[in-house]
Amino acid sequence: MKISELLTEAPLVHYEPIGDFEKSHGFRHDVDRRLATHPTNIQKIHTFLDNSPFDFRIFVVNMPGKGKYSETGAVDYNNFVSMFGKDIADKVYTNSENAVNIVYVGNSGDARVIFTPWIMAHRFGHAVAANYRMRDVQSPWRDAETYFFNTVNDILKTIYNKPINPRFKSAIDWEKPQEYNALFNAIGTMRSARTKQIKRPYEFFYECFAQYLKTGTVKFNPLPKNISYGRKAWGRDTKFMQGRNMPEDINDHLINFGETLSEYFDEVIRSAQGRVYVM
Repeated sequence: MKISELLTEAPLVHYEPIGDFEKSHGFRHDVDRRLATHPTNIQKIHTFLDNSPFDFRIFVVNMPGKGKYSETGAVDYNNFVSMFGKDIADKVYTNSENAVNIVYVGNSGDARVIFTPWIMAHRFGHAVAANYRMRDVQSPWRDAETYFFNTVNDILKTIYNKPINPRFKSAIDWEKPQEYNALFNAIGTMRSARTKQIKRPYEFFYECFAQYLKTGTVKFNPLPKNISYGRKAWGRDTKFMQGRNMPEDINDHLINFGETLSEYFDEVIRSAQGRVYVM
C-alpha cells in the first residue's frame, strides 16, 4: 500500500520519508529506519492522532549531516533552506499554513526508545520547548509548564509536606528529583508511569503532552495516601511521602488539573499551526 493511500482524512494529512533509509544517517538504528517507512507504523501514527482536532504534516528526513539539527524547534523558510536546501524547503512549506508541520531528523534522546508514534509525540514536545529555551521568550508552552509545576509543587508542599525552594515555585526544585519521580509514577496513567519508568522529572511533562496528542486529554490517577520511593533495601523502598489533611475533593482537583493542562496544550498546538518544527 502506498503511503498516500493511508492518509485519507485528517488529522495526519501528509506523511513523507525523505532520504535513503537503507543507510545510517540521523536515524542510526535499523529498527527506527524500518519504522519510519513501514506502512503499518505509518498507519499507527495516523491512528495515534485521530483524537486531535488539528491537522499534522510529518516529514522524516534521513540524510547525511542533518541529525545535528535535532531539537532545533520552529524554523522560518530562509533558515530551513540553509539547513536542508530549497527543494526540500519548498516541499515542506507548500500547504503548511493550516497544519502543524514536523520534520524529524533522527531519534536521539537521553534514553534509547524506538521510533513509535508515542515517542514521536513526546519528542515533538522537545522541539516546541526548544523555541523558548533558546530564545527566552514567553510562549503557550511556558504557560503550560508554569501551570503544571505550580500545581505539582503545591501538591508536594500541602499534601506531602515537601516544601519547595521559593526559587523554584513555578519550576522543578532540583533538590527533590526523587519526590517528583515518585509522585509522577503514582499519578501518571501512561505506560511509562504505570511501569515506574519516570526517572527524570521533566520527562513526565513531555509524557503528558504525548498523552494529550493521543487521547485529546490528560488524565491522572487519584492521589495515594502514601507513596514509597528511594533506594531499595532488601527489596523495599526506603523513603515515604505521607499524605496529610487530604481534602475530600482532592481527586476532583486532580481531574480538573488534567483537564486544565489539556486546555493549555490546546493553546500550544493552536500556536504551532502554520509553523515548521525541526526535531
